[in-house]
Amino acid sequence: MFDKLGQLKDLWKLKSQMEEIKKRLDNMVIKVDSPRHIFQLTISGSQEVKEVTVDEALVKNFGAAEISDDIKAVFNKAVRDSQGMAAQAMGNFGMPQA
Repeated sequence: MFDKLGQLKDLWKLKSQMEEIKKRLDNMVIKVDSPRHIFQLTISGSQEVKEVTVDEALVKNFGAAEISDDIKAVFNKAVRDSQGMAAQAMGNFGMPQA
């Protein structure tokens, strides 16, 4: 019985740690500039896009294919960076990393 109570306490502690990690990640941001500097993407540590800033020259100077390539590149880099941030935050709590 005491073993199960100990397990419940451990689960409660883990839940609290995970909630703390989520709060920290929600408040962290990553800004990534596109390869051609035509827009910037801001993403939270929990991988939610917060803002996209587009250069005014975008429509005048770049074609649809270039814009599409830049959007993909920036979004993918932002996600990779936020995943690294999440892994680091998990490591700070002694959580196993994948």
